[in-house]
Amino acid sequence: MPLKPISPADLREVAPGIFYPEPAASGVLMVDHAIIDFLKIEATRSPTRRARVCAHESPQADQHDMLIASCRETYVAPHRHLHRSESFMVIEGEADLLLFDENGAVTDIVAMGPAGSPKPFFYRMPVGRFHSLVIHSNVLIFLESTRGPFDPTQNENASWAPPPEREAEGRAFIAALLR
Repeated sequence: MPLKPISPADLREVAPGIFYPEPAASGVLMVDHAIIDFLKIEATRSPTRRARVCAHESPQADQHDMLIASCRETYVAPHRHLHRSESFMVIEGEADLLLFDENGAVTDIVAMGPAGSPKPFFYRMPVGRFHSLVIHSNVLIFLESTRGPFDPTQNENASWAPPPEREAEGRAFIAALLR
């Protein structure tokens, strides 16, 4: 039987906007543009304005690979990972990567876009670096990879920025930084 990409029918939603595929018989997970189209729709429906397909089998997996769609109005609260790095690759859309010092001062702003654009499309964030994203396209599609298992206590939201649940305040905070 030839390998084929998963379809939206192969996905199960485990939390709002978070999808896991049914395990592939071959063990090889493949994705095509149908999943990107699906994620764009689901991101607009999600309260967080983002949706993801997790390529790893569970939150307890040693490696986490996620295809993520985030809408322009998504607030990515400045945060850092305490014990793991993170790799990020833009597939579609544009965003600014914001880097901060310990006190919340912006140290760098990097305009990012997909491969083929003149902008950087990939980063690997080191352990302990505060960062955020400002999404400029209607939807940003990206691949994020990090070491598992998922443990929310291993991430630190910046004390000098609004927390993730205060989205409107967070968007205003980021906008003020960019003025």
